[in-house]
Amino acid sequence: MTTLGTVSINEGKILRLWFEIDQFREPTQVSPGASAPYTEDDKEGQRFTTATTGEQLTLIPVVTYSLNDDPISFAYSSDNPTEIDVSPNGQVVFMVAPESTASAIITIVATSGTATTTRTVNVILTLSGASVVEVIEGGVAGSARKALSDPMDNALVSANPATQQKVYTSQDHSTPAYVRNTNFFLQGTHAEALTCTSPWNSRQAGNRAGTAITARHAVLANHYPLYAGDTLRFIASDNTVITRTVVQAARIFYNGNGNGTDAWMVLFDSDLPASITPCKIFPDGYGTYLPAGASSAAAYSLPLLAMDFSENGIALDLIRGPVVTDLSPSMRFGAPTIPHRLAFYDPIISGDSGNPIFAVIGSELWLLSTFFGAGSGPFYGGLVSELNAMITTLDTLQGDITGHTVTVGDLSSYTTY
Repeated sequence: MTTLGTVSINEGKILRLWFEIDQFREPTQVSPGASAPYTEDDKEGQRFTTATTGEQLTLIPVVTYSLNDDPISFAYSSDNPTEIDVSPNGQVVFMVAPESTASAIITIVATSGTATTTRTVNVILTLSGASVVEVIEGGVAGSARKALSDPMDNALVSANPATQQKVYTSQDHSTPAYVRNTNFFLQGTHAEALTCTSPWNSRQAGNRAGTAITARHAVLANHYPLYAGDTLRFIASDNTVITRTVVQAARIFYNGNGNGTDAWMVLFDSDLPASITPCKIFPDGYGTYLPAGASSAAAYSLPLLAMDFSENGIALDLIRGPVVTDLSPSMRFGAPTIPHRLAFYDPIISGDSGNPIFAVIGSELWLLSTFFGAGSGPFYGGLVSELNAMITTLDTLQGDITGHTVTVGDLSSYTTY
């Protein structure tokens, strides 16, 4: 019998060329965060885009063997190039939008002379970030937003709360004597308008704040009221003290349905002098002047002026409203996001109830609400009929028809949307 020897083809290898695939992954910032000014409808502000992050993936062929000395080249392709592509050097390129996950089969063809070998690898990648945050900083020319933002923002942008937040530099309730702070951030533009707020009453001193809405009537919180016989003080812009006595008082009910609001009205024994300027009422239907309506995100970030029981000027942002329930229409407000407003923000605490929250426009203050809690209160623009009806009721009970009605702020000269 003849024994034949074995013959080795390709040195016993199935293929003349073989390689493995290493995947080098590391976290990476695909694109940096950015900010840019923007204008949209009635809004002006900054648009912040967060950085886009993911994994940087490079495919690295590792040659296990080659049966000749010819150079080896590699070609890459993806079966899903619209979402995940691959560069000629093996770097995977993620093509989809942030907050997305995609997958692709990457094919790698190695060529050495006439020998070729093909390998595939399944790649799954996720891209995160690039979320957009818009900070509304003001309004475009001709818009109600600009008219309602500029007076506060222009006054606050370079103001110092250490010296410009207190309405009075001194309050001597016993003398009495009150000295207005000439550095208060709105004193230069709203000296007369600020006289509508009362810093003191005989029932609880700085608590139970009252705000004049006519020359004879003021509003407070229903849960923090004043009664007939109580006295209030108002301070003219030249620091003259004006005292009035409450002769009638009652809670305001909504829409004749018997549901009470947190609004309380008082009638004085006589008209306030011309040196005290009653505030106007912020109008209902103001959403007509905002691109997406009053209850949308576009309506938020309007700066507001509030008072606390120490007579500090507090900056707030409108954050929701008006919300109408069976009980009453209400507004919500809270801490601002823009730094120069936030510097003049203080949390609302017990004792601040009934203090006013104003929109500031031109040289006027328009009453939006009074504090019920830390971030809400009745919407007086939705209670105009009820306010005027209560004026008539209190006047009639007193037997002295004053003829007063509230004055509602007018936005009709601004752009409608």
